Amino acid sequence: MLPSLHDDFLVSYEVNCETRQIKLRAKRDPRVPTGNEEPTNHTIVINGVEGYRFENDNFSNIIFSLEPIPVAKLIATYGSQIRESYRMAGAPGPWAADLASAPQVLTAMGIQGFILSSSYGLSGWILAKEASVEQR
Repeated sequence: MLPSLHDDFLVSYEVNCETRQIKLRAKRDPRVPTGNEEPTNHTIVINGVEGYRFENDNFSNIIFSLEPIPVAKLIATYGSQIRESYRMAGAPGPWAADLASAPQVLTAMGIQGFILSSSYGLSGWILAKEASVEQR
């Protein structure tokens, strides 16, 4: 289960194309009391990435949430973006050639959807096998 990232600042995100991994680094607003002496920092590691789209990075991003979503719902919501990306660049992958069968294909591959919502700045979606908290 992923921790709540509500109102965390997005410190950085890293996309490793070779390993198909995304890392989201977030930290709590130090002005908001958490009961801890120090702000909590999280690194969310997303493995087995089959596609993603981030937009509106303003370099002061405040996360609202990172939530799992059924693949079929993600495809239904963002299908036009995915279709255009596939037409222009072959992205995010060969499964995008047929969006009608994409949910079944992706689900059979063990892919799940994630929505990154923001209170301010960066938002987007991710299709990947898993998301977990990096252990320190």
